[in-house]
Amino acid sequence: MKAYPMGAVASPLRQIAEDRGGRIPERLRAKLWKERAARLTALRTESGRRIRVVYPGRSGVTAGPDFRDALLEVEGVGFVRGDVELHIRQKDWDSHGHGGDPNYNGVVFHGALEVHSEETRLQSGVQAPVVDLSALLVDSATPAFESESDSEFGPLIDLWQVLSQRGFPRPKTLDEVEKSLDLAGDRRFQWKSGWLFQCIQAEGPNQALYQGLMEGLGYRTNQRPFIELASVVPYQVLAQAAGQLEAGQRCAAISGWLLGRSGLGGSMSAFSPNEIGESPPQPKLPQALGAAMNREEWWLFRVRPTNHPRRRIMGAAVIIDRFMPTGLAAGLREVVQQLSAAKLTAFLLASGASGPAYVGRGRAKDLAVNVVLPFMHAWDQCQALERGEAEIWSAAPGVKQLGVPEQLYRRFTLLAENEITREMTSQLLPARWLRAVSNARRQQGLLHLSEVLKGAF
Repeated sequence: MKAYPMGAVASPLRQIAEDRGGRIPERLRAKLWKERAARLTALRTESGRRIRVVYPGRSGVTAGPDFRDALLEVEGVGFVRGDVELHIRQKDWDSHGHGGDPNYNGVVFHGALEVHSEETRLQSGVQAPVVDLSALLVDSATPAFESESDSEFGPLIDLWQVLSQRGFPRPKTLDEVEKSLDLAGDRRFQWKSGWLFQCIQAEGPNQALYQGLMEGLGYRTNQRPFIELASVVPYQVLAQAAGQLEAGQRCAAISGWLLGRSGLGGSMSAFSPNEIGESPPQPKLPQALGAAMNREEWWLFRVRPTNHPRRRIMGAAVIIDRFMPTGLAAGLREVVQQLSAAKLTAFLLASGASGPAYVGRGRAKDLAVNVVLPFMHAWDQCQALERGEAEIWSAAPGVKQLGVPEQLYRRFTLLAENEITREMTSQLLPARWLRAVSNARRQQGLLHLSEVLKGAF
């Protein structure tokens, strides 16, 4: 290890590290980075550039780096936003397999207590700068740490300061916080609707909605393979083939076709015979299906059995079969027109004959807010344009009449928290304003503000 920064003194943490042969538990390393990194003045890359940690990032809770979306100010470069990975030894990067893992391609800062080179190579071929983290172990009351006002780079950036330059001024009251989150939530809805509008024009409404639902079932780690599966097994092919079967056979057949092409299992044998309520038939595979995917394309590491992609695929089959008589898009539109969040959620649930649901209530609400309602808004826009009517982006400022999808969007209660909403809440809202995040629309606003910040640097 390198010598302590000038003027620094050894701390109990340094003694712990020395007593353990340089080993510090991963949880403690993360805690030190989170609590101390932004106050350090001694951080430099191995090539000599000073680094200031403006925001240490949110803790990674899934496969990938230790911290995501950190904000760093690098001497001679400016602001850099990306992921951070921390190790005891720099060589642990390769021994842990990160060098061949695309999940780590967003790393912009590799910190270690023992370093041997200036850069670390990512799977993409990009070189990330390496920083010696020994300064994290010194006494925080030494010259290695500075207050915000003493920083050579200038005061630490307040995230509201950045947002204020992008249309979201710093709120001064609870009412202003609520209005900012509502505006941000509507912007996210518009963005999603705009993307789905393009998908509808390119693929048609049923395929666009089917693909969106499949992506939503994939969570973050398996979104890409679920999208690919929707392409390998298109909705039109499923609907035509399943339409030739008896109603009681369709769900099992759709499940079998999807599983067979997913690469996760060629049949229903991985599940109990009555998993979906009836013995699965063995219908002939539609000839128009694409080539089967490779199992290696799916992220299965430490996935709980109830969250396994195979169960989510079976949940997709239940939803597709439910709307087979009307078609997926038309059937869900009929539900949306009832303006009931509870009814829409219920129609997106998928329960098996026994055990946990394939698609539970929390995921069903997510699908409604993030996929179905923006899709319906986009589909309304497409149809209005086909009729030669004016655009109906009713969330735009100054438009008083909201469409049915937006009205229902605003009725949804809180969704389950995730790492981004938790982190944005802690970074932007003091305790007295926490009650502002009172519905799904405002949670979506937090997600939108996170994306605004990503694009700001």
